Amino acid sequence: MKIYLTTTSVQAKYSMLYTSVYQIFSKENAFEIIDVCNDADCIVSVGDITNEIVECKQKYKKAVVRFLFRSDISQYFYTDVTQVDYTFWVCDLDINILCPYQQTSEKIAVPFDFSLTNDRKCDSTPEFDIYVNTGEFLYADSALFKILRTLNRLTHLRIDVCSKNESIKHLANANIHLSDSSSDIENHVRRAQMVIGSGYAVLFAIKHHKPFIVVGERGYGGIPTSNNIVQFYHDFFQGTIGGRFDGALPEKLVYEDIINIQNNMEMIDFTSSLSGYLFGIKIGLIKQVNFIISRGHLMADAGEFRFNTDYTIVQGNGKCWLLNRFTRFIERKLNPVELEVLKGYISARGVVCTHSQDKIEELQYKKILLSK
Repeated sequence: MKIYLTTTSVQAKYSMLYTSVYQIFSKENAFEIIDVCNDADCIVSVGDITNEIVECKQKYKKAVVRFLFRSDISQYFYTDVTQVDYTFWVCDLDINILCPYQQTSEKIAVPFDFSLTNDRKCDSTPEFDIYVNTGEFLYADSALFKILRTLNRLTHLRIDVCSKNESIKHLANANIHLSDSSSDIENHVRRAQMVIGSGYAVLFAIKHHKPFIVVGERGYGGIPTSNNIVQFYHDFFQGTIGGRFDGALPEKLVYEDIINIQNNMEMIDFTSSLSGYLFGIKIGLIKQVNFIISRGHLMADAGEFRFNTDYTIVQGNGKCWLLNRFTRFIERKLNPVELEVLKGYISARGVVCTHSQDKIEELQYKKILLSK
């Protein structure tokens, strides 16, 4: 099966996600990544769909899959999901957001490949003792400010801090180097002896066998063990104590963790503990994409579909309308044939006139009918 894989976002986190998704598909024999959108069986977009992707889907009836970060979910609330066959919401943020997950979407943990290439091996002489990247999305540098006092105490250490906030320079000691390294996290991890942070900073720390302390959007998380590393990964290493709304962050524990790591620089190899978890993510992802592509190649069979419960049918002004239950938008006015077809599925009768075959295919294409 041929995959057209593209990234449509300029954000650094989507570039890192694209690399992981590319590695998954390129290592799978069943898939071939190609450069021409028109010849692909499926378009995989890391980031939201573009006009080019929409045109290709409409003209050539291609399956479209997209990967979006959960922290960005509110930005895509009003996206026309009829142009997307499936959405993987990548869980980079453990927070409840009042936005529904539609029938054509699912949450997945952040995919990642821990294998090292020769050009990515760590430098022999680290430039910094500590690399700090709390990677906060909702409230930038909230946790960073809470641990800044602790970092200032460590005047004998060279500390590399990732932040766009220039005002931190006026609060930090001379041993603290400040820069926005969000687009170059891996290199900064390689150049440090240990890492304090969350998300991708911790993933690269594991990849390069660097000791790390979890501090992120949800506060302090400490030093994981082999027994709880999977749960930490599931939460994208965002911490648990002292987040934005959780009161004080335990600075003393951060300081103690730093001292403990300095006294014992041995790093637990978490890759083996995470291998089964990551393999499950990969298999689930590939299985879903395979299913989407195979469904696109099959002829429509009335009995193979079900009504998409993201919608409901309402009456008004003597007409029937298809209403999105979550956005409350009227999607379309239903003509008598469409109404007859949909009522059959809603009542679970599945009784559809043979002359409605083209209409079934159209409703399936618009995601009003979904495969069982």
